[in-house]
Parts: sequence; structure tokens; C-alpha cells
Amino acid sequence: MKSETKEGVLVISLEGNLLGEHTNAPVMELIKQSIEAGNKNVLFNLSDMKFINSTGLGMLLTAVSKVRNAGGELALCNLPEQMKKLLQMTKLESIFNTRPDEASALTFLKTAH
Repeated sequence: MKSETKEGVLVISLEGNLLGEHTNAPVMELIKQSIEAGNKNVLFNLSDMKFINSTGLGMLLTAVSKVRNAGGELALCNLPEQMKKLLQMTKLESIFNTRPDEASALTFLKTAH
């Protein structure tokens, strides 16, 4: 996992074979710190992530809830095909703002709030 702040947006780049339990605590701590620092918009770049399980999906749902409750917005970009299908099957695609790439996601987040 890598993180950086770009144009006031916390960008979290997740990598590996599975988005699941091992990433939850560090990701949620990053989001908490970012919100406390005044950066309320969060972008998950998933270009280097292969699969997501129910725990990873739960973490993304918790993250979107925390960010929106703080007055910010969350977006996902570079979703692998498996994740796109999972969001469609679970009818969660309407919950998440998805963008094809990081540049378009950053543009969306800068104008979201």
C-alpha cells in the first residue's frame, strides 16, 4: 500500500492479489488522519489490485461512510474487471464513484465539494 496527498486528496494505491483483512486497519487509520488534517476527499487507486473479498468490500463501504460523514467524497479508479463485476453483482456500483483513471478521479474529487 502506498499513500500520498495530491491536490488535497488522499490517494491510496492498493496492490497485491487480494484486498481483504490485512489492509483494513492501516487504511482506516490513514483516512482518519487525513480527515483530521482537513483532507476529506479520498481516492483508492486499484490498478495493482487483482481481487477483492467480502472483507475488502466491507472496508471500502466503511471508508465511504466515514468520508461522507465527514463532509468529503470517496472515489475508486482503475478497477480491475473482477471488482467491476463484483460491484455490479452486489448492486453497489451506485454507492461508489468510479472513474477510469487517477486523473479523472482527481478532477471529480476536486469539484465534488
